[in-house]
Amino acid sequence: MVMRKRGVLNDEQARSLAAFRDVRIVHDGFQDALARISNFHLAGRYSDSPGVMSLIGYTGAGKTSIIKEYCRTHNKKGEFKKVLSIVVPENCTVKNLASRILSAIGDPRPTHGTREDMENRIKYYSDRTQVELIVFDEFQHISVRGSSSRQYDAADWIKTQVEVLKKPILFSGLPEVENIFVVNPQLETRRKGKIQLSPFSLKSEEGREAIHLFFHSINQRLPLPKPDRSALLEAKSIRLLVSSSNGVLGYMMRVVHLAAELAILERRQTLRYEHLTQALEELPESQVSIKKGMMRPVAVLSAASYRRSTKAKGDGSDSGRYNGSL
Repeated sequence: MVMRKRGVLNDEQARSLAAFRDVRIVHDGFQDALARISNFHLAGRYSDSPGVMSLIGYTGAGKTSIIKEYCRTHNKKGEFKKVLSIVVPENCTVKNLASRILSAIGDPRPTHGTREDMENRIKYYSDRTQVELIVFDEFQHISVRGSSSRQYDAADWIKTQVEVLKKPILFSGLPEVENIFVVNPQLETRRKGKIQLSPFSLKSEEGREAIHLFFHSINQRLPLPKPDRSALLEAKSIRLLVSSSNGVLGYMMRVVHLAAELAILERRQTLRYEHLTQALEELPESQVSIKKGMMRPVAVLSAASYRRSTKAKGDGSDSGRYNGSL
């Protein structure tokens, strides 16, 4: 790969690029997940057995973005949080989990006391502050670390908290989250639903339309003078982005963000196909492999690899705008 001399963003360019990176496009899968979490949350307000729900997806699928958006719309500044979001650390124990809940609620001494003391405070503070939903992100750290007995203990503790607190609980994480329901089948009986985040696909007309609309929305927010001429509107570019990442949202956006930065530094009027291929060459190789119906990050195909594969298929020459066929 030929090394290119990289310029430095000025303040105005840096602000526009940062704003573009912060854009969150609410696509169909995003909206569906938010709606299902909302229904689970609202029904849980009035139920004596609100239960649990899982949000499953590979790295880059958008789980954390969904959680952040849900918290943003349900928690108001200056008020107690109605939705608690707790990131589960690696090698997490039950006591670690309890302390993180207390910290999210606002307990000034979240690590203080015995496990029983902490459980009592969780109940007291969650009722006093009117917590309505508890979310555990990166929950696979509970499911895949430690012995089976530790995993069972964690699942049993959470099952007990569902009964004691009478608050709906959402587990979010990689497919390994499913392990916790295998270890403790009683927790499975309390599961009210499962949200599976799937990658974008070009195999169906519906999928092609969805990815076209997604990139059209992204393109409207490009921090460049002439987005109407952008490569993001070209069928060839969409195929490149989807095929090089197997439709993983997080990886596609990393490529687009870097491509936009390159275009800004070159003072281009719009984003070009060459910016996308250069971004793919510069980013760490990582793709998504499919195994037993589950997706997980492994490596993104390089632009050169993509060109070789499309050349072999004879479909790499179309650079026209999207026409309903990818």
